[in-house]
Amino acid sequence: MKTTVKIPGMHCHSCVVLVTEVSEESPGVQSVTVSLDSKEVTLDHDDNFDLVAWIQEIESLGDDYKVLNQ
Repeated sequence: MKTTVKIPGMHCHSCVVLVTEVSEESPGVQSVTVSLDSKEVTLDHDDNFDLVAWIQEIESLGDDYKVLNQ
């Protein structure tokens, strides 16, 4: 499955690296693509992936990481 969300607060390469690393460690994520230009994160994941838990983990990184589920 594929899920795409926006994180409008991402503003630099370090944001991309952090979101990528956290996402890659999340259970069920097979691959992740983070675009700084579009502020989008695309997750390829299995059916057991817990999107709510992933969003909570990303948003716990700080105020810049508010996830907008499309």
